[in-house]
Amino acid sequence: MAQSRFLVPLASVALAFGLYGWAVFAFAFRHDGVIGPRYNVPGTDFMVYYGAARAVLEGHLPLLFDGDRFTQYLNLRFAPFLRGELPFHPWVYPPHFLLLLLPFGLLPFAAACALFLALSFLALVAALGTIYRGRRLALASAALLLAPAASITAVTGQNAGLTAALILGGASLAASRPMLAGALLGALTYKPQFFLMVPVALVAARNWRALAATCVAALVLAAASIAAFGFAPWQAFARDILAPDASFRAEWRQWSVLFGDDVLASAVLLGASDAVAKAAQAAAALVAAAAVFVAWRGALRRELQLAVLLAAACLAAPHLQGYDMMLLAAAAVLLLGDALEHGLRSGDAALALALFLLPLFNPPRTTPAGFATPVIELLTLAVILWRSRAPAAAQISATQDRA
Repeated sequence: MAQSRFLVPLASVALAFGLYGWAVFAFAFRHDGVIGPRYNVPGTDFMVYYGAARAVLEGHLPLLFDGDRFTQYLNLRFAPFLRGELPFHPWVYPPHFLLLLLPFGLLPFAAACALFLALSFLALVAALGTIYRGRRLALASAALLLAPAASITAVTGQNAGLTAALILGGASLAASRPMLAGALLGALTYKPQFFLMVPVALVAARNWRALAATCVAALVLAAASIAAFGFAPWQAFARDILAPDASFRAEWRQWSVLFGDDVLASAVLLGASDAVAKAAQAAAALVAAAAVFVAWRGALRRELQLAVLLAAACLAAPHLQGYDMMLLAAAAVLLLGDALEHGLRSGDAALALALFLLPLFNPPRTTPAGFATPVIELLTLAVILWRSRAPAAAQISATQDRA
């Protein structure tokens, strides 16, 4: 009964703002400038995926190695759909992501986008099915599909549903089915900034079989992409990530970095130099890694371990967008699910709601409240780890009293 005191208001607020998020992002394209110049029609980001697949199928693979030429290609191909020219839209994914996208290039654009999103969200529900059953699975799935991050993912045609499914499903299965978990986590390397915390978790858990399977899966995917496309795509990917030219760096900063929701973007927007901003992001990654190591080294409940991993992955990532906050929405669902089973407090409800609604208050460039995003991620890690100590502390105290 006490739990319903928090649960009913929490569910009401989440439902109201979730529907608001879907309404805002679904109708934003009717008005210029509502969600930024990058998104002037639905499915803008999927145009990158579809355009890359079509370029490869049509024998124009080198287009992917030049961000400016690839953007021009997209503007020409999708001119009938666009309301204005797309700004800088380079291909910045590891080549093995192309292997997944090629079949979608055989379909018409709208059908390919709809199918990609549907399969991504079904994969996310399947990942939740490794944790929940029955009514709890239905509620958790509905909550994630309602999340503002889900609406951003759907209207932009992004891959956040797939990313969340791979990290959640892989990490959840690591102990019971390490080979399958490794296959899923190895595939997560298509989004390398969210893979950073995975080896930390597996090493902390001493799950060497899952770690080995992850490495093997990643290597197999890389080898398959080299067999299909040659070494050139990997060379271009390494260049754009490690040593981009001045033009690429300037365009990427303007259209991506400054619209980010991560520590790096916040530091730059607050006036820090690039060196200081990168140092701040590195420090955040170290803190995130420490939190993951502590959580996965100990006897923390599985839902809380997964919530820590998801929140830490977002904190450590040097590139985080609103759609990527599907990971934080999943962390919110896991945190709330554990709290309902072991005693819901007002702080649990507030923290879960904050994680769930964060995309509505980002990016910091347009919404100053977004500067609190890394703070909320840190708070999530701290609260989970602090509360995990309570049972152990109580047990030690009771043992001392008996002595």
